Amino acid sequence: MAFFLDVGTDLFGVKQNTRLEFASCPNMSELIIAAEAHFDKEQRIRRPAGVPDVAFKIQTMQVYDDVLLRWVDLYSATQLRNGGQVWCFQPESINHSEAPGSIPPAKYSPESWLGSPARARAVTEAGIRDPVMSEKLRSVFYNIDTTHSRAITYDALRDYFLRYDIPYTSAYIGDYYGRTGVMTYDDWVGFAARYPSIIDSLYYRPRGSYLDRSYYSTALAEAELAAARAKRESEIRGYYTTYNAERARLDSEYRARQAARDAALYYRPYSPRYGYLL
Repeated sequence: MAFFLDVGTDLFGVKQNTRLEFASCPNMSELIIAAEAHFDKEQRIRRPAGVPDVAFKIQTMQVYDDVLLRWVDLYSATQLRNGGQVWCFQPESINHSEAPGSIPPAKYSPESWLGSPARARAVTEAGIRDPVMSEKLRSVFYNIDTTHSRAITYDALRDYFLRYDIPYTSAYIGDYYGRTGVMTYDDWVGFAARYPSIIDSLYYRPRGSYLDRSYYSTALAEAELAAARAKRESEIRGYYTTYNAERARLDSEYRARQAARDAALYYRPYSPRYGYLL
C-alpha cells in the first residue's frame, strides 16, 4: 500500500509544499534523501540571479503532532502517519526567511489547514508568539457572530467548539466554562490572550476539520486527554534519546575510521631486510 507524505520547506522566502509517495512508511534516511532530491531541483529552478548555487540540505525536520496539537521535531519514522505534513528546515541563511505562515496546497492534494512551524529560538529573539493572532481572533469572532452585533452568546461559543470537536470543558477553557449570557469583543480579546492555542484551533479547524481523528471527541474524558499528551511527550523524549545515541555512535565510528586512516598515512612499515649471517 502506497504511503503519502506532504513535505514542505521555505525556498527564497516562498513556502513550497509537495506530496511524496513511498512504497511503505519510509525510514528517516529514505525521507531525507527523497525530500532533498526533490527540493534541490526546485531550489535550483527558483534561484534568483546573484544567489549562490548551494545544494539543498536538511538540517532538521518537524511534524505536526495530533495529540500535543503542536509541531514537534521529527526523530523517528514511527512519528509519521499516512497523509501527514512534514516541514524541513535548511541551515539558517539570509536567503531563506522561514517566517511562520500558511502552508500552500501540496501538489495534487487538498489545501492544508496547518500553519508552518517557527524555528526554535531563544525567548529574547522570539518576539511575539504569533504575528497574525489579531487576524485570527477577528476571523473566528465574526464567524461566530453571524448577526454582526459584536457580541456572541456563550451557548453559540459552545456550539462552535463542539462543531469542530474541540473540548468545551473547565479543564480546557477555565472559568469561561461556567459563564452564561454574552461575550463582547473585548471579552473575546481577553479570552484569546489567555488561550491562544484554542484560537489557533478555532481558526484552522474550519479550514480542514479533524474528521478522521478521535482524540478530541467531546466524549473523551479529561483524564484520558491529559494521559495521552503525557504519553506522547514521553514517546518524543524517547525518540530524541535514541536519535542522539545513534548519532553519537556514528560520530564515534567516523572518528575511529578517520584516526586509522591518518595513522596509516603517516606510518607505513617497509618489508624487513634479509638478514646475513656474520
